[in-house]
Amino acid sequence: MNIQSIVVAGAGTMGSSMAQIFAGYYDNVVIYNHRDVTLNKAKQRIQDNVQTLVQAGTMTQTQAQRLLGALSYTTEWDCFSSCDLVVENLAENLPIKQAFYEKISQVVKPSAIIATNTSGLSINILAQSVRDAHRFIGMHWFNPPHLIPLIEIIKGDATDDNTAQTIYDLSLKINKKPVVVHRDVPGFVANRLQ
Repeated sequence: MNIQSIVVAGAGTMGSSMAQIFAGYYDNVVIYNHRDVTLNKAKQRIQDNVQTLVQAGTMTQTQAQRLLGALSYTTEWDCFSSCDLVVENLAENLPIKQAFYEKISQVVKPSAIIATNTSGLSINILAQSVRDAHRFIGMHWFNPPHLIPLIEIIKGDATDDNTAQTIYDLSLKINKKPVVVHRDVPGFVANRLQ
């Protein structure tokens, strides 16, 4: 699948950092949050991070403008209706995530991939709340995303190979080191080893 439009759901520290990384490679990245105050903090955080990169000489002013121009911020659900990928980064709370998936399943297009950044909740249990669970997958980033290149890609029992391959390829495109976890096991790989 060709990913063109990405929505990051959740504008906290992880969500804003993930969106900033995506915006370095994609032209249409939306940060969704249900509160404007959180979105405003995320916008300021990203602007400060980008300015630091420019001052350090690791990013040109032109690159900074392109990255910031690729980002948009919203509290509106219609942002999900045309995206190719949703990366959910909400609180690590099963009922909150399940309610989000039930609602979003009514909005996203059938071809959209839905990924979760959970660090340990069962992909199979979360997938029960997703319509067409073959497109649901774990995409576990490590904190802080701008320093740690590892991304765990966790397949649930229903996740199809195309979904996993698309997220794997996307992870490489954004200069991350993806590791595919073929079974939904407690703690996945990194947390299980720790």
